[in-house]
Amino acid sequence: MPFPIIHRLPVSARVPLAMVGIVLLTALGSTHISTRSLSAQVEVQLERIGQIYLDGLAASLMPPVLNRDIDGIDRALDEALRMHQGVKERRLLLLDDSGSVMARADRDGVGNASLPAPAQQQARGYLLDSEDGSYWVWRPLADERTAAVGSMTLVANLDVSDYIAERQALWLRVAAFDLGFGTVCALVGLLLMRRLLRPIDMLTRHLQQGEQAAPLPLAEHHIPAGDRETVQLVRAYNRMAAATRDREAMLTFMAKQEREAVLGRLAATLAHEVRNPLTGVITAIETLRKFGDREAVRAEALDFMERGMRALTDVTDATLATHRSAVEGSRFGPQDLIDVRRLVAPKARQAGVALHVTSGLEAPVPVAGGEVRQVLLNLLLNAVEASPAGGSVLLHCAVKGAHLRLEIGDEGSGLPEDLVRSLEHGLELSGSAGLGVAVTVRLLQRLRGRIAVDVRSGRGTRIVLDLPLGAPPGPDPGAAS
Repeated sequence: MPFPIIHRLPVSARVPLAMVGIVLLTALGSTHISTRSLSAQVEVQLERIGQIYLDGLAASLMPPVLNRDIDGIDRALDEALRMHQGVKERRLLLLDDSGSVMARADRDGVGNASLPAPAQQQARGYLLDSEDGSYWVWRPLADERTAAVGSMTLVANLDVSDYIAERQALWLRVAAFDLGFGTVCALVGLLLMRRLLRPIDMLTRHLQQGEQAAPLPLAEHHIPAGDRETVQLVRAYNRMAAATRDREAMLTFMAKQEREAVLGRLAATLAHEVRNPLTGVITAIETLRKFGDREAVRAEALDFMERGMRALTDVTDATLATHRSAVEGSRFGPQDLIDVRRLVAPKARQAGVALHVTSGLEAPVPVAGGEVRQVLLNLLLNAVEASPAGGSVLLHCAVKGAHLRLEIGDEGSGLPEDLVRSLEHGLELSGSAGLGVAVTVRLLQRLRGRIAVDVRSGRGTRIVLDLPLGAPPGPDPGAAS
């Protein structure tokens, strides 16, 4: 930037300063153009005066020239130098047809200056020498009577130093006047522009204050009366400030509602996911009451209750996304399948649905057991609810290469299309009907698993899960939100 200091100033200061600069430059430019035009006109007048002077000098030189009287020519030139009232000559010359000096007369003290080159090359013309303060003018000395004596050129060097000094003084006076007048106009314009830009300055300050807080509207008494554009600008800013404050209030209200909605969804999710393990714990408690005197039954029921409570901890941690069960050796094995069957069996007996679990899993595999149990519980309970009384729900577990494959089938009317799309594409559903599916989707994404849903019209639904073995857990989608 050529003027970095100027660019640091606010617009309310830069605009008046720019106007001052324009006014001063305009004044100087107009002064320069005016003086140039005046100088050109004066030079034309000087050329006319010079030609008139040469006319009078030619009249006094014509007799000795026709008589070829060199001494008479010298006397005529000397007499012209002695007598002057308006125009003061410095030197006079008479040139022959070859450009050589036939006669000349120089005023005392002016020296013996040489002819300018244009006077030797052009038949007629003039030249203003500002440094010397003189004016050269020349023309042919010829008419019908000089044909016998040949062509000659009459040259006069006139003293115009007074004119040059006056022209310089005139330029200085005009420049000083224009600068003074321009400065006064610039100052008046500066005050006027500052007054006109006062609303803009106030808007700028209010906008700068809006960087730390909401913008404040301008009071009505700050709005200038009579300036329609400024009034429209200020009122538009006031509308913008009011809209901004309303928008911030609305955003605050919406953020509060969103927090309440998130808490509601969290509570509903927890209630939905905690219910399943609690059902198993209640079943174990009933078993203890009936067969608590048997040591084997009591030990098995207590182990089942312990696993159920751990499942509750895993569900809570996974839902809240604040802690993940990171116990080394967390694996999914045959015992997890037995626990899942025990948790789902009471619901299946109540619905009159047969539950068949088959497994080719002989030992625990490296996949997060808590998450897999939760996914199976959600899918199996949904399958039991979807199947009619007298129907059956199937679960088959096997290891296929580097994946754990889980297949679930029911004999219901078929999974709704929106739930199928949610499972296959990892989309969460809103509302209580999609809570179990939403948790299942998040857990599958954490397990980096793939799911395929085959809805057989009128013959139920078949769901196939492929979970990679030993894969690190993926990011929790719920944590980002």
